[in-house]
Amino acid sequence: MSAKTNEKEIPSIVASLFYGEVMEDEVFPYPQFSESQIEMAKAMVDAIDKFAQDNIDSPKFDKDSKIPKEVLDGLAGLGLCGLAVGEEHGGLGLDTTLYARVFSQIAGYDGAVATTLGAHQSIGYKALLNEGNEEQKKHWLPKLASGEVFAAFCLTEPGSGSDAYSIKTKATKNSDGTYTINGQKLWITNAGMAGFYSVFAKTEHDDGKGGKVEKISCFIVEKEREGVSFGEKEDKMGIRASETRAVYFDNVKVPASNMIGEPGKGFKIAMNVLNTGRLSLGSGSVGGMKMILKLATAQAKTRKQFGSTIDQFGLIQEKLATMAANIYACESMVYMTTGKITQGMHHFEHESAICKVYCSERLWDTIDKATQIAAGNAYMKEYPYERIMRDCRINLIFEGTNEILRIFTALSGIKGPSDDLKELGKIADVSKAIQDPIKSVGVLTDFAKKRMSKRFGSKTLTKVHPSLEVHGNHFVSMMKDFSIAVENTIMKFGKNIIGNELLQMRIANMTMELYAQLSVLSRTTSILNRTDVSDKDKEYVTHLTELICRDSRQSFTRNYKRLNSSYDKLIPKISKAVSERDGFGFDIIDF
Repeated sequence: MSAKTNEKEIPSIVASLFYGEVMEDEVFPYPQFSESQIEMAKAMVDAIDKFAQDNIDSPKFDKDSKIPKEVLDGLAGLGLCGLAVGEEHGGLGLDTTLYARVFSQIAGYDGAVATTLGAHQSIGYKALLNEGNEEQKKHWLPKLASGEVFAAFCLTEPGSGSDAYSIKTKATKNSDGTYTINGQKLWITNAGMAGFYSVFAKTEHDDGKGGKVEKISCFIVEKEREGVSFGEKEDKMGIRASETRAVYFDNVKVPASNMIGEPGKGFKIAMNVLNTGRLSLGSGSVGGMKMILKLATAQAKTRKQFGSTIDQFGLIQEKLATMAANIYACESMVYMTTGKITQGMHHFEHESAICKVYCSERLWDTIDKATQIAAGNAYMKEYPYERIMRDCRINLIFEGTNEILRIFTALSGIKGPSDDLKELGKIADVSKAIQDPIKSVGVLTDFAKKRMSKRFGSKTLTKVHPSLEVHGNHFVSMMKDFSIAVENTIMKFGKNIIGNELLQMRIANMTMELYAQLSVLSRTTSILNRTDVSDKDKEYVTHLTELICRDSRQSFTRNYKRLNSSYDKLIPKISKAVSERDGFGFDIIDF
């Protein structure tokens, strides 16, 4: 299936929020599965279900720290190693939305299996798929799509995690045009079982001033090349059946034809790969949450206390309701994003980062609540909860920690408004004009007028369903407050915002809440407008939307108020004291 349904380029929905704007014509109606997508999705989901029920033994995989080869072969036989590879190269050619839905189903059964398949195609050979030339694709994609060869993504190093540009691995160009690679990569999924490695290394380039500069390039490295070796398999807390090792490159010689994309463009290639990988983590989290809620619901409906099943107790009901609302919010965000990508949104780094952070944290909250519902049973290895909890935790770290992605969301989001402010000259003058516009008419530019419009302009989403209008009004009000807060922050801190991570966290958290609300309001509006949906289902999603929007507004308001409060000033003071004391450093005996 085609990766795009049209050639129209759609701007980032999240980026527009930083300006206090929402692209209603793009957000509404919510992206729907086409008939062909529905048919393919149902067929794939049914095939995965049948295979998983007979072949995926998660307790055994976890205990043995291994996925049997026959299971991997079976998954490959279903086409699950080449979901996004074009049919001309032996893959299924799924678009972004279908890929997400299929991956979600896999993740619902086993985190280690999903990690293995995701590391193979979501990131492992994604650089080849995105930037490879036809000769490279023709040679490799059929083998990768069939599962004959597995792939690994080699970026992380002992001294560089989130700071990817600081990698030390080098590829030195030889006189015959080949490259010699030296370095090591850490925590590489599929390392020992792979035959194809996307390796990122520093290469030397002219700086245009007679000197040299190092940039990152991307190379294909085959397993059998002399000088490639591996560390011992890591003994991990969770996703134990997936293979993780260090990879070493000792004078590994590769031809120039093994370079993916242009020389020195590897950093951008890596970031584009991770953008799509983060969406897989979002959709995988949705699949995991659904499976966990199913377990928790069965427990709540059968476990009796004080003469009633525990699903009759308010504190259990609160957990079940919150889990369901979290799933609805996450699913709405993921498929809003994939739907717009399929329709032509090329720059979706904001959306993918938000989906990864928001969904992975809701997944963790879901397994925490389910563990509490299962109580003592959940703590015993004979039940799946403790294994699932161990498997879930890595999602908050994978492919950019949630901390670094919050920083990315905030800083990349404010870049547009910040560039606009630079054009106005002295920021202090603009700030003064806004405070007293009557006395400073000369500086009351279009920017200042726009700020007044944000504060006092229309406060409605025109396309939201009438029954959701109150939530739409709240959303618009928050969005306008948010954009003004962003501008105030830029004017107040200037370049110093770069080092103010707590401030960045507040901005990122508010951004996530706005995108969650917008995605949910759009999806529920589409459901309520359909005539083929039962009143019972409409009531269910309306209640979910109500809970999501109310909780989201509370979270938004808390972060908004703390932007300019003294709350965050306490954090570095206390943290400094903890560091100085090498821990808590306080004993009840003495004080």
